[in-house]
Amino acid sequence: MRSADRPSLRARYRLAGLRLSAAVFALALSCAAPAQQEPLSCPLPPQSDSGPASLRLTHQALDSQAARQIAMQLAKASGDSAEPLALATAYLQHFGSQVHHEPPAQLDALPPKGVLLWLAGNSPLADTQAQQLLDWVEAGGHLVAIADDSTLALSATLGVRPMPTRELGSVPQPIMALPLWPSLTQLYLAEDDAPAYLGFDDSRHLYDVGDQAVAWASSASATHMLLLPWGEGSVTLLSDTELWNNAHLPQYDNAWLLWYLTQGAPVAIIAPLPPVPLWQQALQRFGLAAGLSLMALFIWHWHSQGSPFPRWRARKEHWPDLIALLQRDILRELQRQRPEFAQQGVAERWQYLARLSGLTTRLVGEAMRPCPARASRKAFTRRIAQLRQLRLALRPLSPRTPDDRHLPS
Repeated sequence: MRSADRPSLRARYRLAGLRLSAAVFALALSCAAPAQQEPLSCPLPPQSDSGPASLRLTHQALDSQAARQIAMQLAKASGDSAEPLALATAYLQHFGSQVHHEPPAQLDALPPKGVLLWLAGNSPLADTQAQQLLDWVEAGGHLVAIADDSTLALSATLGVRPMPTRELGSVPQPIMALPLWPSLTQLYLAEDDAPAYLGFDDSRHLYDVGDQAVAWASSASATHMLLLPWGEGSVTLLSDTELWNNAHLPQYDNAWLLWYLTQGAPVAIIAPLPPVPLWQQALQRFGLAAGLSLMALFIWHWHSQGSPFPRWRARKEHWPDLIALLQRDILRELQRQRPEFAQQGVAERWQYLARLSGLTTRLVGEAMRPCPARASRKAFTRRIAQLRQLRLALRPLSPRTPDDRHLPS
């Protein structure tokens, strides 16, 4: 058994050595192969393009960095605004554009030549409205519109079909052919080597059915902007317009694209109104009911506490008695001080009281006349003030009597 095992062990060792040598040789070939191959070509950006934050588009009237800096400065100056397009409006006005916000129903008031921004969230266009917009473009206008459900009638006429990116299917691309920033949309211009980087949402794709577009911008997964000529004007369809909101305008070259599509021309923005806060919606819907409920609660509380009007009416019925009491007290005090007035007429008494109090004889006569059954609060207050002045004029001449405690002090 031992003599038979030795050849088999030797054969096994020899086979293992051969396998190890083959593995080492294969590893050496794989390491030496890249050094013998030519360098692979990769679509790297030019040396002047270092990414979205670099200085690009220098052959345009506005380069990438200047557009981004202007948008950031305006964002700091304006602060937080509830209007989502406040920064875009200020940015357009900075370059001399007259900006108007129009509702979708007023398409007749568009300028003869200018730029119309049809943004996301509007109600769907009717066929007549879509044709009206195309007639305006044909006369020389520039329509920049989102290709969504609101512009299906317009997109169908132009031969463009918006669709989700996932419906394109997953077509594998060579690794070296992928762009360095696949999530950003790149727009190449003839004058510049480096593209404009745009922050479109890459979940939507614009399919040019008739191949009518003369310019376009795409990301690694879809096409997001198409420029189509129409008559004397042009139509620019976008898959997304959120890149011009307050939070996204200073990012990438979003602000530069807004300038590039308008360039100081009059701009009409058609966008939905900002959402109404919930408390305002509740006030609009239930404001009348809440007001009626509060009124009913007030009436119930008023009845439970007792109405103040009966007490006021009860006091008003005693006004003539109070005035008569004051008049009797004045006459009694006058008779005590000047008994000779008992033999004289009323005119002499009023003249004396007028000299003593500083009032005119007419006012003294009005104060000493009987109070009417129905007197206003103003007349009652004036009568009380006159009688009080007469009583005070008589008081220094006599000591205080027990009847004085009934008089107002």
